[in-house]
Amino acid sequence: MKLIINFGPDCDTVDVPEIVIEKLRDYDIQFQKWLCDKSIDHDYWVYDEEGEKVGCQFRSEAFVEWLNVYPLKNSPEKAKVISRYIPMLRY
Repeated sequence: MKLIINFGPDCDTVDVPEIVIEKLRDYDIQFQKWLCDKSIDHDYWVYDEEGEKVGCQFRSEAFVEWLNVYPLKNSPEKAKVISRYIPMLRY
């Protein structure tokens, strides 16, 4: 199933198994906890001049990585990014 992830002025499209859509709220909360846990070293950290983790910078690849490594670990179906930086329609 297709999932659109909004990043403000643009969005990404991700293909995910149906179970992700069914549990999207729970997965979003779990992902945010993982992303912001300073004890976890992932590629999305932003560091200050002293090398301290001060925030995260990410796109849909981060969510796809988390889905495939954690909730979809044993699933034959995996998530994948389909498209990136699609302009949001403005009316």
